[in-house]
Amino acid sequence: MNKYFLSFIVLFFGFNAKSQLNLLVYGGLHSVDVKASDFIITNQSTLDSFQFALEKASYGYHFGIGLQLKFNHFYIQPELQFNSNKANFKVKDFSVPNTLDSIKSEKYQYIDLPVIIGFKAGLIRLYAGPVAHFFIHNSSELFDVGGYDDKFETATFGYQAGLGFDIGFIGIDIKHEGNFSKYGEHVTFFGKKLKFDKNASRLLGTISFKF
Repeated sequence: MNKYFLSFIVLFFGFNAKSQLNLLVYGGLHSVDVKASDFIITNQSTLDSFQFALEKASYGYHFGIGLQLKFNHFYIQPELQFNSNKANFKVKDFSVPNTLDSIKSEKYQYIDLPVIIGFKAGLIRLYAGPVAHFFIHNSSELFDVGGYDDKFETATFGYQAGLGFDIGFIGIDIKHEGNFSKYGEHVTFFGKKLKFDKNASRLLGTISFKF
């Protein structure tokens, strides 16, 4: 028993002697990449119909903190991140002749929990890992459209992979994020959930400061 205990102590202190723990504070911008189909929505009670489509998924912003535990060339980095996104949807009402398309905006806020595992060589870092998104709030002009409702999942999941550069205590990162759920799955009209063609993905650019 004493032999195993002493071995554990040696390994523990040996690990901590070679490891390094840093606090990260970061922020940045991201773009959403999604190609969505048009939908024809029909109210079965009145037979009125309209066209609904994603017009544009705009740029968003994110900021957060992380802990980077580095051991030799490898590191693990759990993070706590806030992100905000905006999307514009196009609505065309077929019941009104010669009507113009109307643009309705939605904004979403999430708390993200990425867990990054990476490799660093010199100034360059390569990394990947899972990420969980927790929905916290949204505001939408789509409630002006009859029959609209939203049903957000409490949590969705995805992955991140990217490339980073460290210059002193400043880090610059570009990462790709993919998600396992379809974009716009929260959208429902007259109780029917819409599903767009593609899983949402993002390209994130981030500047971080290491302490």
